[in-house]
Amino acid sequence: MPTAAEADKAARGALEVMPRSDGLIQFSVLRSPAEPTLFLQSLWTTAAARDHYVHHVASIPGAAIDERVAGIERDRSLTEIVGVVAHDDTVAQKWMTRRLPVTDDAGVHALVKQQTARLRGGRTPGLVRATLGIGRDEDGNPIEVIVIEEWSDSTHSDVLAYEPFGAIAPTTWRPDHVPPGALTDDLMLPQARP
Repeated sequence: MPTAAEADKAARGALEVMPRSDGLIQFSVLRSPAEPTLFLQSLWTTAAARDHYVHHVASIPGAAIDERVAGIERDRSLTEIVGVVAHDDTVAQKWMTRRLPVTDDAGVHALVKQQTARLRGGRTPGLVRATLGIGRDEDGNPIEVIVIEEWSDSTHSDVLAYEPFGAIAPTTWRPDHVPPGALTDDLMLPQARP
């Protein structure tokens, strides 16, 4: 976004236009305090629920968020959640993402194992929760492991962090109980340095 005011306007607009579609667990809007950048994420119960939204709701001309709100661009289609590391129930204040490229399933498993060990280790003070997912291309091939980290403070100054702006949660859920196999659909997800 060109300015902070335009980022705030786009964030409010996204919350207003996101439909409460069946299977939507939560739609979150996060904003970077460091620069006028947004991170929008929708979390779905199943691929079928997300596909129904994409093909029968967002496909209606002018219905998709990136068409209804100026300045928002779709960045990634679908990420399958494969694990959650939760340290405590502290309310997160900052979110950050890491996008790690992979070329095959073996690379995915190795990277998920490595990142899970890192996140469970004792060198992560301030980490509240982390969600690990697999990003795939249109043919279903794995292309990256995405790690979304939630922090109680701005510990990592070298990585662009986000603060919560607002959320829509049509169903009752707990963020530390996101089921493996749930799916996340991301918009405007700038890359953090691994």
